[in-house]
Amino acid sequence: MKTRRPALVAALCFGGGIVFRSVVVLPAEGLLWAVVGLWLMGLGCLLRGRKGWSGGLFGLLMAVLGCFWCDVRTGHLPYDHYVHVLPDAGMVVASGRVVDEPEILDADRRLVLLVSQVTVGDTTWATTGRALIRFRNMDPGVDYGDALSVQVALVLPEPARNPGGFDYRRFLARRGLHGTGTVFGAEQILHYQRGVEDGWARLVLPVRRAIRQAVDRNLSGAPAGLLKGILLGEKRAVPDAVRQAFTRCGVNHVLAVSGLHVGLIAGVFYFGLRLMGVGRGATAVVTTGAIWLYAMVTGMPPSVVRACVMGGLALCGMAGERQVDGGNALGAAGLVLLIAQPEHMLDVGFQLSFAATGGIFLFYASFKRMIPGPGGWWQTWIRAPLAVSLAAQATTLPFVVTYFGLLSTVGLAANLIVVPLMGAAVALGVLGALCWTLFEPLTTLLNGANYIVLSSAIFVAKHMAEPTWAAVTVSKPSGLFWGLYACVLVLLIPGVWRRRTGCYAVLALLVLANGYVWRGIVFRAHDLEVYVLDVGQGDAIFLKFPGGHTMLVDGGLRAGQLDMGQRVVAPFLRSQGISRIDVVVGSHPHSDHIGGLISIVEQFEVGHYLDAGQYVDAWTNRRLLEVVQARGVAYHAVAAGDSLMGLGRGGALVLHPTGRYVSSADAAPHGLNNGSVVLRVVFEGQVLLLTGDIERETDGDLLRWGDRLRAQVLKSAHHGSRTSSTAAFLSGVQPEVVVVSCGVNNRYGHPSGEVVTRYEEMGMRMYR
Repeated sequence: MKTRRPALVAALCFGGGIVFRSVVVLPAEGLLWAVVGLWLMGLGCLLRGRKGWSGGLFGLLMAVLGCFWCDVRTGHLPYDHYVHVLPDAGMVVASGRVVDEPEILDADRRLVLLVSQVTVGDTTWATTGRALIRFRNMDPGVDYGDALSVQVALVLPEPARNPGGFDYRRFLARRGLHGTGTVFGAEQILHYQRGVEDGWARLVLPVRRAIRQAVDRNLSGAPAGLLKGILLGEKRAVPDAVRQAFTRCGVNHVLAVSGLHVGLIAGVFYFGLRLMGVGRGATAVVTTGAIWLYAMVTGMPPSVVRACVMGGLALCGMAGERQVDGGNALGAAGLVLLIAQPEHMLDVGFQLSFAATGGIFLFYASFKRMIPGPGGWWQTWIRAPLAVSLAAQATTLPFVVTYFGLLSTVGLAANLIVVPLMGAAVALGVLGALCWTLFEPLTTLLNGANYIVLSSAIFVAKHMAEPTWAAVTVSKPSGLFWGLYACVLVLLIPGVWRRRTGCYAVLALLVLANGYVWRGIVFRAHDLEVYVLDVGQGDAIFLKFPGGHTMLVDGGLRAGQLDMGQRVVAPFLRSQGISRIDVVVGSHPHSDHIGGLISIVEQFEVGHYLDAGQYVDAWTNRRLLEVVQARGVAYHAVAAGDSLMGLGRGGALVLHPTGRYVSSADAAPHGLNNGSVVLRVVFEGQVLLLTGDIERETDGDLLRWGDRLRAQVLKSAHHGSRTSSTAAFLSGVQPEVVVVSCGVNNRYGHPSGEVVTRYEEMGMRMYR
């Protein structure tokens, strides 16, 4: 195969195979035979002198290998993994060894246990696999290497329960964790024994603890937390306010341990040793060892491993006085990571790290030519850093928008100021840690200088993030948009216009542009889409009508740190490409229904907000109405008989409440639940009935609607409570399908067994 960058081509095809395997199920035997067949075909092409074919076959072979390897490594857990013996519910005794340094979470402790034995009842199994164990409001005094037995309800992590939601199960699985458990009291700790130190404990732990001690000697508060975060990868050490400011400024990438840190450490060791007269070969070996030790100290995140592989290859090239191709080194790093753990391909940190580095290689020269200005200081301090920032952000933009839904308008300016400051902070932090064991007073001086640098970075980030326009919430664009974006990026690659690739990119750009323009006519949806979101013990129903009109009824709970609007509803809306909601309805002012709507009205454009106009002296209701007014949203208090128009081919009729259930100046006459807004949504003869939390007291008023109460789909009233869904009401509705929105193992016992039996006896299909 004739290519300048075979490792890069191999990594791209191998990674593409992993992505394909993650969405398409293929038999492992077929993949194995495909690998053998492609290898034989490639060998035949080489023997017959058809080298032009061999390159394409090589890429296809690597893609199939990626599929096969992903299936081998992630398709099935070992037969003796502990997940195979876990009961559906109840406690087990998990025994094993702590294989990572415990993490401190305020009053909690969290550790990784390598489970060697599980006891369920009277039966004990020898097992493998790692589990995440949390100790609630206690410090068990356990450390790395200790033997531990705990009685715990070991369960599988929660998967993604909504479109666009966070998949905690997959997130932990990529880190080799397949079960979680919580210890609430010391009585659950059945056995504990101090472990014997191994090589990791003797080498890595002292370095990690020395860095912490060096930081804590003179620093505290936000600067100390920020420095621990960027040196050790301890993200939880960074204060929330600092993290939010860096995110809004578009510089949150500096909070992750990355190639910047590895490059600075490599520079300190390499140039320091060279100044001391150490030879090239010895300097390369020592520097390579130093960066890999740092990788182990930070927990081997993909971005650091990528930088270490590339740095190691570059150092080998320096030692041998040979130039190493950056793209080939990037490909080699990708192959190393994907062979070791194919799940990295789907990890946002991996994707951002490789996209940013690849963007700098591909587009730095093009962006540098686009930026006007003189040479000298402008070239060194403005033009070159700005070109690097533009190149990296150009390729990471699709990932940032898709995963985070946030676009910073001050990102370029913030990067020019904050990134150099954080680079200086990392350098001072590394030097301070090195001096800690040699001459402590020098660490004090370095920490003092670092305090000024870190405080300046925090000050700049907070002030640049303060305006409301500093960051814009965006929804996920369509695949056609990203196709257009990719074609434009291809055309920015230096020299692409002189090659056939440029013609192909222009042709693809024109085809995709036509598709993007005509998509609203050719690919227009013709059905009403209804999503009953899982927000735990609460309600959130989203409706998308043909023509693009949208409605959201309720938004889930908001209480303390829990905000279902922010956690569930907003990510779902962005995943659907929704930036505007025409109608938002608060069924009644209980926090498990309207609490999450506060974040939604704050972050999305809303046309109208509807509720029953019931007076409630509660923070949630007051705050929601304040946000509605501040954002200029049209407010309407609705009552039985009102109609919602302008929803395309659909419409909605308000069946409840009547005036006797609502008071605009006093407490609800019959309770807040019975004042819920009940909507009858009609689309092409199909009816959906949304009932809020109404109870049996409202049956008489609703049954007066006669045939207009009937619906094919019913949202179960009051989460399936026994105080609602009476036989008379269900006979009036006559639904085919009932949807119950309630929390798993909720303390209210919803849905009531009595109600579920009633659904079954009346021939209704229930979805929970």
